[in-house]
Amino acid sequence: MIEKKLTGILRKFFPKAGYTEQNISKKIDTKELIIDPSSLTNYLASALLDETLLEVELGSIKQVFFSRLLDIPLDREPFDNADNNIPHENDTVHEQVEEGNEHQKGGYLDKRERVVITPLEPAKGNYLINTDPKILLRAHTPQLAIEFCCYYESKIKIDTMPALQVSFPLVARQVKGAREYRVKVPEDMDLKVNVKIKGSKSRFTTKPMDMSRSGMSLYDPKGKNSALQTNDKLSVDIISGDMVLVSLNAEIRHVTRLRSSSGLQYIFGISIEDESQSIQSQVEKIVASVQRARLRKLAEIEDQYGINLSGW
Repeated sequence: MIEKKLTGILRKFFPKAGYTEQNISKKIDTKELIIDPSSLTNYLASALLDETLLEVELGSIKQVFFSRLLDIPLDREPFDNADNNIPHENDTVHEQVEEGNEHQKGGYLDKRERVVITPLEPAKGNYLINTDPKILLRAHTPQLAIEFCCYYESKIKIDTMPALQVSFPLVARQVKGAREYRVKVPEDMDLKVNVKIKGSKSRFTTKPMDMSRSGMSLYDPKGKNSALQTNDKLSVDIISGDMVLVSLNAEIRHVTRLRSSSGLQYIFGISIEDESQSIQSQVEKIVASVQRARLRKLAEIEDQYGINLSGW
C-alpha cells in the first residue's frame, strides 16, 4: 500500500524519472529516496537551523524561486485547530507547547504536520503558488541536493511576518551533481569584498553570502536603491583583515531579492572571469578556508541543538 502511495506522489513530482512500485524499494534501500520520518525531520531541521537558501519549484512552472524555512515562535495559546492544523488564510500561527516546557527552535517539525517557509522570491511566486498545490523544496549540500515533495496549504503569519505553510513531506529524494555547491560564508568570518564597477566611478565594500571556485553571491549595500545590473563588469578584491587575498575580474549574473527570518536581503551573484591557474588556486584556497569555518559553525549548531549535521 505504501509503495502505491509513494509511487503516485513521485510520478506527480518527477514524471520523467520512471518510478514504479517495483523499483522504489531498491531506491529506498540505496537512500536515493528518503521516507523515514526522523531522517526527513533531521534534514528539514538542518535547513532551518543553518538558514539554508532553498530552491523552490511550483508544479510544472519552469522558473526557480527561493525561500528559507522558518521557526514557529513559542506561544502557549494554541491557534484554531478545527481544520486539521491547516490555518485559515493569513491566520497567525504559534507553536503549541505544554506548560513548563521550553521552546526548541524548529521543534514544531518533530510533530511532522507542516513546514513553514518565507514568502517566495521573485514575489510573483506567491501568486503562482495557487495554480498548482505541488511545491518542491530543494536544499543543496556539498555532495548532493535533497528534494522534498510537499503540497501548498495556506498563507499564514508568524507574528507580523507573512509566511507560507506547506505539508510535511512523505518522501524526499537525493540527487547527485545537481549543480556546483556554493559554501555559505559564516557571518562572523573576517572576509570582505571590495567591488569596482568597470566604466564608472562606483566602488563599495560588502560581504559574501556564499562562494565557490567559479563565483560568489554578495550582499548589495544599496539594497532596493541599487543600480547594479546583470552583465556589469567588475574588478573585485577579496580581503581578510588588511590583506588582499586575491584580485580578479568578474561579471554580474543576477541581481536578486531574498528573504530570511529577519526580513529582506538584497544580493547579486557574480561569476569569476579570470581563468589563470594562479587566480583559480587562490580562489580555491579561500573556498577551503570558508568551508573550514563553516564546519566549525555547523559543529556549534550540533552542540547547541543536538542535531546531526553531518554531510550538510
